[in-house]
Amino acid sequence: FPLPPDARATEFIYWADGKVYKAVLKVREQATNPGTGEGGIIAEVNKYIGRNGIKVALRDIKPGDIQKVKLFYVSRCDYYAGQASYRFPLDTGDFVTTPLDHLQFSVFVESGPEIVGFDVPSHPNFTVVREEAHALHLEMVQPKAWLARDFEFTYTTQQDEMGLDFYSVANDSMDGHFILNVRPKNEADDVEVFPRRIIFVLSNSGNMFGYKLDQCIKAVKASMTLLNENDFFNILVYNSSVNLWEAKPVPATTANIEAAANHLDALSSAWGSRMDLALEAALGQITDDAFVNSIVIFTDGRSPIDPRAVEAANTYKAGVFPVGLGDDMDRARLEMTAALNYGFVTYFEEDDNIYTGVEQLLHKISRPILKDMVMEFGRADLYDILPEKYPAVYAGSYFFMTGRYANPSESALAMAGASVNGVTSFDFKLDFTDQTNVNKFAERLWAKEKIDALEREIEIYGETEALRQQTTALSLQYNIRCRYTAYVADYETEYTRVDDRTNEPAAMPSSYLIGNYPNPFNPSTTINFVIAETAVGVKLIKIYNALGQLVAVIDVSHLGPGRHAILFDGRDFYGQPLPSGQYFVRLQVGDQVSALRILLMK
Repeated sequence: FPLPPDARATEFIYWADGKVYKAVLKVREQATNPGTGEGGIIAEVNKYIGRNGIKVALRDIKPGDIQKVKLFYVSRCDYYAGQASYRFPLDTGDFVTTPLDHLQFSVFVESGPEIVGFDVPSHPNFTVVREEAHALHLEMVQPKAWLARDFEFTYTTQQDEMGLDFYSVANDSMDGHFILNVRPKNEADDVEVFPRRIIFVLSNSGNMFGYKLDQCIKAVKASMTLLNENDFFNILVYNSSVNLWEAKPVPATTANIEAAANHLDALSSAWGSRMDLALEAALGQITDDAFVNSIVIFTDGRSPIDPRAVEAANTYKAGVFPVGLGDDMDRARLEMTAALNYGFVTYFEEDDNIYTGVEQLLHKISRPILKDMVMEFGRADLYDILPEKYPAVYAGSYFFMTGRYANPSESALAMAGASVNGVTSFDFKLDFTDQTNVNKFAERLWAKEKIDALEREIEIYGETEALRQQTTALSLQYNIRCRYTAYVADYETEYTRVDDRTNEPAAMPSSYLIGNYPNPFNPSTTINFVIAETAVGVKLIKIYNALGQLVAVIDVSHLGPGRHAILFDGRDFYGQPLPSGQYFVRLQVGDQVSALRILLMK
């Protein structure tokens, strides 16, 4: 089962023989997904599933059976200028050649700031079920769906001043957990923005030849136009050595930007990829803290960076923003380097629109409004706070923090930083709750971030018995898979937790329509559907025209539980052919109802 790159699975449940079971997390390494191989279908599937995907062995699935599973995971959405973005990997066009019978998404949003816009750009045929100032519910149903692109969803909020989202949850058997998102205002005037010193560090190794290098050059050239004459910049190009465009950063004048663009246009590929030397040289370009300092470094592979050495050399708190291009990334090294140096990592596949993505990254860090951030919670019982470093605050971006607390209570948060007009402070009141049944995701998100940090430590500096035990203990305690654990379907451990939204015990699947094929159809189509094990009462398929008038009924009361298919011949009650148009199929099984839209085209 695939997961987004930054996600970790938190629970896997499955149905069998009328019961609901929970996969047990055990101390064993997960088998390779789905196997090994350098090419062909296996390589494509491995790439699709991703580094955080999971593998679970389910048994006795007979041909034609439906095996229902439910996979829970936790991750953070991307955010910029009030827009939160979510993506789920669905693009299997390289190795899946048949459509899904039925594809459905239900999207629920609960937002602190007011929601002012939303979209599903990947699947625009969605329905708005609920739309309120701070809540949203969308549904998308598509029969015979080709999985040729990822599912993407965005929503936008209005943010005119500094704000925050705070979530906390207590626990009966351990200390509480909290999440804090600091949201600066979306826009900032030029007079509010610190002057910047930005060092663009670009690889021209052999792997960067062609599209990747061209896209990066284009993005850096566009990014330079975001600078103003109070800003300074320089360009470093690295391969087996490091080459500086200028000896030191220069003002972002029109002439300098034009000269830098010409320098970039003249680049060609070379051998080597010493990103460690490039970072050392970039930090040497930063000689004071009169600016908000940033290093944007492009890489297409691996390099012997020591994140702690970079941290020690980063005297003036430069934000380090690695940009990873391609599949073969040393992600742990890049992510730890960014985390210890006030930055974050952005990844791109080789066929992504690199130019647009890098341009958005540089917009994110183009409007610094606060630096040297200090946060005072007024209490001594907070611990295990991640990340360790507070970055500069950029208009339109956000700052995330998660941690633990020992004693439930309300407390004040004083947040202060240097602005262009002097020290600016903000005061908020936070509720470290004593409730154990709210915001449970805060526990899982903290555990994910902690396990991420421990696994980076292991990958870069090596495994120790203490690190192994700590990572494994967290994994088992929070039911989040790590490098040492795997989910096992034992067909013995029943699932007893209630459903997150209905507060009802988990049950077998409801009766529902899967889809029809072909669609559009002429003159007939096959309607596929499922009748649940617990189905009682009348079982009918009703077909309505676009005006809501009932035109045909099919009695399926003789069918038992399971998956079925019936032929609809495109005729009405009286055996007359129906005209072209849109029709609605309604499955009624007892008090359960499922609907489907079909199209008759002559």
